[in-house]
Amino acid sequence: MNPTLPSPFSGVRTCVLRRYLTLRYQLLSAPNGAAKAAQRARKRRKKQAKQERLRNFFAWCAGFEAYGSIF
Repeated sequence: MNPTLPSPFSGVRTCVLRRYLTLRYQLLSAPNGAAKAAQRARKRRKKQAKQERLRNFFAWCAGFEAYGSIF
């Protein structure tokens, strides 16, 4: 049995494949304008929800403090 000889183009194919995969990853992972706007909107809603929770908590604390509760 003769061992198979490596193709002289195997290194070139690997390089082209790697560049293709890198380019495809960059194109697919780069968010477009609409996706960025949606992401910013989600982040803004999340921050607003957190601010609302903190406002409610501190209002609750201030209410108990105003009535002189042991809490």
